[in-house]
Amino acid sequence: MLNITNRKILVLGAGRACREKLWSLGQTGASITVIAPEFHEDFFNQSWITLIQRKYQKGDLNGYSIVYVGINQPDVEQEILRDAQGLDLLLNFVDKREFSDFISPSVIQKENFSIFISTFGKAPGAAKHIRMEIEKKLDLVQLDNQTKDFIAARKTNKK
Repeated sequence: MLNITNRKILVLGAGRACREKLWSLGQTGASITVIAPEFHEDFFNQSWITLIQRKYQKGDLNGYSIVYVGINQPDVEQEILRDAQGLDLLLNFVDKREFSDFISPSVIQKENFSIFISTFGKAPGAAKHIRMEIEKKLDLVQLDNQTKDFIAARKTNKK
């Protein structure tokens, strides 16, 4: 788990994997910049996304704390790795954990709890599948309400 509150986040690419990443990041309330030559219509008119329509350029990483890369172009990915050296940022290559400073789990997020599912970057699609199975089989609303009760009881016991 990584607290991304007040962090500047950059996403390079707008393919399927980046779209999924953006929706999960969007739940956090973070402000995100996306650079890509083309965008899916889902991203237009989203107040939390700044879209820059072009290819990656040297210097694009400057000023960001967290960068997600999902461009699937090995030569450009190597350029991004070189450009990131010496910068104070965390880098995640979607589906390439060997280049990444961190991996992102699949997340079930409710008001009072979160469940993180990870295959340690080995099979992100499997983590998503596991998440969907859990969502089908568990009453997450009931669990959220029970968690709310635990939180209230804990606050009462501390007084």
